[in-house]
Amino acid sequence: MRRLAWLMPLLILAYARAQDWVSESFQGRGVVGPYTLGWNQIVERSEIVLLGERWLLRERDYWMDYAAGQIRFAEPIRREATVRIGYRIQPGRSQKNSASDIALSSELMRWGTASLSLQGRVQPQAGTPQTDLGLRALWEQSHGQTEALYILRNPRGEQTPALFRFGSRWQTPEGIALELQLSRVDTAFGDARAYGLTHGQEQAQARFEWRADQALRTRLLWHHQRALQNPLQAREGWLAGIDYTLPRASLQLERQLTEQPHQPLSLSDRLALSLQPHQQIRLRLEERTTQQGEHQRSQTETRAEIGQAVQLSHLTQQEGEQRIEQSRVAVQAGTERVQGKVELSQRWQQETAQGAAQVQLQMRLHPTLQLGGEYQAQEQAGQLRGYQLVANPFQGAQLRLSERLYEGWSGYELRSQQLEWEWRTPFALTLGGQWARYPLQQGRPQPMQVESYRLRYARGAWAVEAGYHEQEQLAQADAERRYLLSLQSQLTPATLFALTFQRTEWERDAFLREVALRLGLTHRVNRFFLMLEASAHLPRADQNPDPNRPRYGGSLKLGVEF
Repeated sequence: MRRLAWLMPLLILAYARAQDWVSESFQGRGVVGPYTLGWNQIVERSEIVLLGERWLLRERDYWMDYAAGQIRFAEPIRREATVRIGYRIQPGRSQKNSASDIALSSELMRWGTASLSLQGRVQPQAGTPQTDLGLRALWEQSHGQTEALYILRNPRGEQTPALFRFGSRWQTPEGIALELQLSRVDTAFGDARAYGLTHGQEQAQARFEWRADQALRTRLLWHHQRALQNPLQAREGWLAGIDYTLPRASLQLERQLTEQPHQPLSLSDRLALSLQPHQQIRLRLEERTTQQGEHQRSQTETRAEIGQAVQLSHLTQQEGEQRIEQSRVAVQAGTERVQGKVELSQRWQQETAQGAAQVQLQMRLHPTLQLGGEYQAQEQAGQLRGYQLVANPFQGAQLRLSERLYEGWSGYELRSQQLEWEWRTPFALTLGGQWARYPLQQGRPQPMQVESYRLRYARGAWAVEAGYHEQEQLAQADAERRYLLSLQSQLTPATLFALTFQRTEWERDAFLREVALRLGLTHRVNRFFLMLEASAHLPRADQNPDPNRPRYGGSLKLGVEF
């Protein structure tokens, strides 16, 4: 702790309200996640998560992806369970997440407490949407439930990739809980994270848990995992643990054994102690040691939090003769108009030391003008500085301007710039556009330049939309341009009409183009809807043996809203 002494003067900063606070809730889907939240670019470690009335612990009960705005849980969230979460967003940086997919569920039949239902998901993608369809059997009792799920992806015959998941959970009045899970996902199934699984793997897990009272819990877990295409990528292990929880303190002890083909047995121990001497003060000590054959490594972390304003931590890692230590302090404070955050860290490795600093500032200069800035620097690793501006110059108009200058930070020497604007006129006309050079994707600059414009006019039940998008790869002579024109109409309260024309051009070694025309009609009757689509498609010359002959297609789909 003596190495943290140079950081202590920062603790005189008072606690104050920081970034905007957002609260939301969602129902479980019977999987661990990921569950997509309403916003991305969430302020790190600002969240509070409740499952029912139970307060969940970060990095034990759940894990957050702050950049994407997603949460993943340690155990599947039951369908009847409600998760409530509150978190802070960063004005000018955080954006709303769009709905990534549509979940389908319809009960086909029921026998007492057992039921059989139709399950599925439709995920919009470029071209053909990805469709999952299958059956779910469920048997529920007051003391437990058993579930079986079988899903086909894009059903098309005997070679359709499938997913199978079986789970059974039971609990006795004496505090004993038993759980069994089996799963298998074909390699060709693709991304199965929405079901809490990984494609190309089969898994099995059994868990025994005994709660002697409200404070003491013991647990024993066995798990097996194997890759379908490579049996050598297999893992089997045991985990035993004891948890003791009091109102203001908790203790966790764990031991884990892991065995893999042609590798020495791995033995891991973990100890975690949490204290809350005051409502606004939280202390935590966590120690991990792992030994595999002659190789041994350990990690010790101490952490202190004072409300949401101050965070202190010290991390020590030991692997063989190599020792690494890192100290960190973060303070965030502000007023109704100005919020700021300062983070300093120091890293020691052998005889070398490396310091880093990060500063963030958000200011609401006027109800129509917000300004933010950031600065990051690290010894011998460059620096980064940038700003964000959000303005509403007049009613219906919004302007977003951001810039980042990389000077050796993460190996980049460039300037990232982005401008977005939108104007909703009083005449039912919406104009918008974007210009970006080295735009950011998942926090990293991409070597491209983007320029796009869009126009939408709505009158009564009709809407016309036109758009242009140009994207140029800066590292190579590669450009892509897209032209879009669409017409939509609500013919009746139950019938929607859409006509879309899209032309795409590429400039590489040769000039290429692609043209598509789609006509769609959707009719809704109560909870059911019928979708009819016809299309004419002229593919690129390098993908079509007869470049002057278009391809025609059509589809008829029946759906139900749940």
